[in-house]
Amino acid sequence: MEWDGLQVFLAAVRTGSHTRAARALGVDATTVGRRLAAFEDRLGARLLDRTPQGLVPTAAGAAIVPRAERVEAEMLAIEREATGADARVEGLIRITGGDGMLTVLVVPALIGLRQRHPGLEVELRADTRNLDLLRREADVAIRLTRPTESALVARRLGTLAFGIYAARSYLERHPTPRTLADTASHAWIGFEAELDRLPQVRWLRRAVPRPRWVLRANTTTLQYAACCAGHGLALLPTFVAAQNRDLVAIAPRTAGPSREVWAVTHGDLRRNARVALVMNWLAELLADGPAR
Repeated sequence: MEWDGLQVFLAAVRTGSHTRAARALGVDATTVGRRLAAFEDRLGARLLDRTPQGLVPTAAGAAIVPRAERVEAEMLAIEREATGADARVEGLIRITGGDGMLTVLVVPALIGLRQRHPGLEVELRADTRNLDLLRREADVAIRLTRPTESALVARRLGTLAFGIYAARSYLERHPTPRTLADTASHAWIGFEAELDRLPQVRWLRRAVPRPRWVLRANTTTLQYAACCAGHGLALLPTFVAAQNRDLVAIAPRTAGPSREVWAVTHGDLRRNARVALVMNWLAELLADGPAR
């Protein structure tokens, strides 16, 4: 059953004529008559009688008026809720990205964003996979590669730098490596083998062909924690390593790898107020943060 049929039926009941119902709905009287006829045909019952006083509901018509009014109330509620929803900076916004970026940079800064926009409800998903923006698994993604899907919109935020670090507690037990070649004999912390394809891991493999892995993990924050605990050397984003003054840069004069940082959303969401706000906020945040 289509909402149009119920809407025309209710207008006819309330106004008592095709002409007045048409005026209320902003259509012509012929359209009202056609839709009413189609509605009655679909139900298999006559709903309105013509009388000298105008259109009057039949017994069948009178019986469905309360139900039709409840449907109308829900449809109007939907319309009120949806109207201008994309223009309001409130409601749910889902952000995905690497755990290091979200934990160290995004989470602390969200306090200021939510104070300015208390109607926002933020959902964070830390994931090493690129969640599917085309299927709306997230609204905004922080990615380290520019997307190739034509339906996605990307904004370059800057460049993320990496460096090799070790905790002072580790260096107290082992000689400090002065060059990349010196690091080959040291204990290494890194990503699990399934993530060897990452550009920064490939850089490390070229710089240190056979690193002696002692601990591997699937997130940056776990590697950072292991490095801080003194397990060994780790290739970390510089902004993550900067959180702990006990971490020492190894071979600091040797330029480490870098990755471009992108904010990505679906093209259909680019004019959504929440999405536009977060895209701009991330650009400002990373301009002052790790993106160089």
